[in-house]
Amino acid sequence: MNGTLTDLPLRGREREMRTVRELLEYGRRAGRALLTVEGMPGIGKTRLLREAAALAEGLGYVRYHPDPWTDRPPGRRRGAAAGHARGRPGRCPAATRPVLVLVDDARPAPDTPPRPHAREPGGDERPVVWLVSHRPGTGPVLPPGPTGRSERLSLGPLSPSHALDLARDLLGVEPSPDLVRLLDQARGHPRLLLELLAGLREEGSLATVDGEARLLTTRLPARLSLRAGATLERFSPECRQLLRVAAVLGCEVVYEDVALLLRTSVSALLPALEEVAATGVVRHEGGRAVFAGPLLRRLVVESVPESLRVSLQREAAALRTTTGLTPALPAGPELSRQQRELVGLVREGLTNQQIARRLALSPHTVNYHLRKLFKAYGVSSRIDLLTAAEHLDPTGSAARARQN
Repeated sequence: MNGTLTDLPLRGREREMRTVRELLEYGRRAGRALLTVEGMPGIGKTRLLREAAALAEGLGYVRYHPDPWTDRPPGRRRGAAAGHARGRPGRCPAATRPVLVLVDDARPAPDTPPRPHAREPGGDERPVVWLVSHRPGTGPVLPPGPTGRSERLSLGPLSPSHALDLARDLLGVEPSPDLVRLLDQARGHPRLLLELLAGLREEGSLATVDGEARLLTTRLPARLSLRAGATLERFSPECRQLLRVAAVLGCEVVYEDVALLLRTSVSALLPALEEVAATGVVRHEGGRAVFAGPLLRRLVVESVPESLRVSLQREAAALRTTTGLTPALPAGPELSRQQRELVGLVREGLTNQQIARRLALSPHTVNYHLRKLFKAYGVSSRIDLLTAAEHLDPTGSAARARQN
């Protein structure tokens, strides 16, 4: 791993940085400006603000970090800290230097209203530009007083080409086709990409061969699963329940189906649905909840104990039969016992040779069965096979649950 997100080139944010520069230039000329940056956790808000702060310093700005949830006004200690930034101890900013105020994803405790400062840093005579980031649905912390110009940026995922560039930066080599397909499941989420690659490297699941990073297993690294679990724990129990049930049902879920499975109504789910939307894990499209990517959904699914997951799948199948619950995915092929065992060994990351020894078959026979499975599921790689089998073959999941 060549580095972290903070010391690598900023990928895919050229348009946003142009807006930042325009606003900083405006602030120097006209005196006041506000930029709000909205985005789901891990999408790159903090990184964008760091790049903006570095750009502002080059333009002569003084940085100031307020605490918008206290009524403490800017004091000498904070001003001194700003003067010591970037290794220039004792430097006192001139009275005319513009001020950059950063508020990075500041969220209050529940039912705690903000108490804005009585005055902005530097007073009315100083040009002040605010950069404020926040998560969807939380609302930004707004500065006191009027603003000369206001801009809003909504950070989305990186494009496939920029996500691939980021993967190359992190790996230092070209990723193999199988690894690219796995990374694509992150759907351009920078933090997911970083944690996935870091975890694969830590667990020895990547090998560099002929200048290419190759994937040795299809298992998700524990680092990624633990981070996802910790993130889920920050949500309310109602939000976690809704996310997990929706993830087990499918990539796209009709709200009525979720409500039916939870033995409630869509109207009763509204508070949890609002929180779910704010997480960024799913987006609302009409009457459906659509997961932001296969990897996010897989992490949520795997946070549910497998035995409980199988029970939910059975319950959903029964409700589909009795009430007409909308099928989230088409039915997969019925697998023989040997085929299910083969898929299980592929899931363990075994090679064809190792699978052949385990099943007392020839490698040619193993390859033949894998080709049949690829054709049955309409896939072309082991990773895609496992994803399809997990989503479309509940009998396989049930068999694994019984074995455990």
